[in-house]
Amino acid sequence: MEDKKNQLLTENKIKKSKIKIDWGRQGSVILAYIVILLGYYGIVANIAMVNEAEEYISFTEMDRTMLFWTFETYSQIFFLPILLIFLVCFFLTYKEDIPHYGIKASIWVVPFIISEAFIFYWLMFGFAAEPFILQFGHWKGYSHILILFATTLSGALIGMKIKQLVISKTKI
Repeated sequence: MEDKKNQLLTENKIKKSKIKIDWGRQGSVILAYIVILLGYYGIVANIAMVNEAEEYISFTEMDRTMLFWTFETYSQIFFLPILLIFLVCFFLTYKEDIPHYGIKASIWVVPFIISEAFIFYWLMFGFAAEPFILQFGHWKGYSHILILFATTLSGALIGMKIKQLVISKTKI
């Protein structure tokens, strides 16, 4: 009996010493946000840092509005940033068992992108009120927000509908 008790105690100690973190949902959301962080403005920077003669320029010479009105560059870069946001939001919602979690995570992509623009502006050009004027004091800033919300919601809703279609096909 004493042997069995000692064995259970050692098994409990072994189980307690291992910490297991399930990165399933949280990990994919964090990975999606990192992809947006690096991919969205990385694609835009490839256009912003090149002048008309296709020479790389310093970030101090770039058009500062490009951080806040990125929709103006979409046609030059084949709509890759919008496609990236759409696909990330699609997969965030598609992989969730409860689609509302994916939709909620997708909607949070928009404030994340807008705050990224502010942070990048302040890191490159210093603190100023100009980012607030560019984002909230001009119609192009609001249209940028609407385009981002439309893209994230359409990606999330299509991901939800395709997941429902796949589940209904597997039940048949």
